[in-house]
Amino acid sequence: MQLRGRDVLLPTTQVGSYPRPIYMQGRVFEVGTEAQEFPSYRTRELYRAAVAAVVRDQERVGLDIVTDGGQHYENETDYELSELFHYLPNRLDGIRPYGDRIQVGVYDMPIYKPTVVSEIGWVRPVFKPVAEAAMDATDHAVKINVGLGPLTMALLSTDKHYNDLPALAMGYARAYNAEFKDLAARGVDQIQFAEAYPIVFALLDPADWMLEVINTALDGVDLYKVVHMCYGHEEGQNAVPDSGAMGSKIFPWAFDINADQLQLEMASHNFEDTKALAAWPADKDLGIGAGKVKNLNLEPVGQIADWIRSTIAMVPPEKVCISTDCSIASLRRIVAQKKLGAMCAARDIVRKELTG
Repeated sequence: MQLRGRDVLLPTTQVGSYPRPIYMQGRVFEVGTEAQEFPSYRTRELYRAAVAAVVRDQERVGLDIVTDGGQHYENETDYELSELFHYLPNRLDGIRPYGDRIQVGVYDMPIYKPTVVSEIGWVRPVFKPVAEAAMDATDHAVKINVGLGPLTMALLSTDKHYNDLPALAMGYARAYNAEFKDLAARGVDQIQFAEAYPIVFALLDPADWMLEVINTALDGVDLYKVVHMCYGHEEGQNAVPDSGAMGSKIFPWAFDINADQLQLEMASHNFEDTKALAAWPADKDLGIGAGKVKNLNLEPVGQIADWIRSTIAMVPPEKVCISTDCSIASLRRIVAQKKLGAMCAARDIVRKELTG
C-alpha cells in the first residue's frame, strides 16, 4: 500500500475507536446542524489532548495508519458506542435525535434510533474537527472512521418520511458522499465506514440496490476508501447470536463494492473465512481483523503471524492490510495497547520473512 508516497508492506491499523484517557469524559460535540463546532474552548482543549494521547499510543506500538480513536464516543459509560449510531446522522438535515431503542435480533441496545422526518441532506462539514485533531497530532497516514455505513444506518433508523428502505438508504448515501468529499479536500488519507453485512444478510436477501447505495456513497471520492464488514458488538458482547463465519455468503457478492479495501472481522472466528478469499479480485485490497475485541485475553503473536500467513497464501501480501476485528473502545487502555502491539509484532515477523 502507498502511504504518503512510500510503499508499506502489510500496513497495520485499527478499525477506529480506542479507550479514552482517564480525563476525557462526557459528550464532546453538540447535536444539530446549527450547533457550535465545540461547546466550549475547554472541551476543545480536552478533546484535542485526548486525540493526541491516543495517536501517540498508536504510533508507539507501531501502527502505520492511525485514527482519531473515536474520542467523541462516551465509552466510559454503558452507552460506549452511541456516537457510532448518532454522530453523523444527528448532524444531517432531516433527522431528529430521538426514536425507538435499537434492536438487532434479540439484542436490545440501550441506544435510540435516529428518526428521519424529512429529506436527508448534508448541510455542513461533520468530521472536520475530528480530522483536524488527528492530522495535527501526527505525521502518519490518518484514517477517519465515520461509523456505520448508509445501508446499516437506514436499517437502524426510524423512518417517518421515505417509507421505503432503499430510498432511505440512498438519502443517507448522498449525504455521506458529500461528507467524504469534504474530508478528501481536507487531506485525510483514508475514510472507513462499517456495513454489518453478516447482520444485514440475516435480515435481508442480498440485492443490487444495496450495492448501488454503497457505491453512491463512494462515488467520486478521491481518497483511499475502506468498507469494514463486522459481526457487530456492544460492550464487548456479540450484537446478535453468533451464527458462525459468513464470508462465503458475503463474497463474492461484495466484490462489486467500489472501495479500495474490504475489511473483514476474522479473528473472532479464528480465520474460518480464509477459504472465502480464493477468488479475491485484483482491484481490491483485503483488510483482515487479527485482534479480537470480544475477548480480553491477548492473542499470541505466533497465532496472529499464522493467521497472516494463511491469508497471504490466498491473497498477495502487497494487497493485505492488518487491523482489529472492530472497535476496541470496550477494552482497558493497557489491554488495547497490548493487543495492537501483538498485531504489530506479528506483522514484523511476517514482513521479515517476506523481505529477507
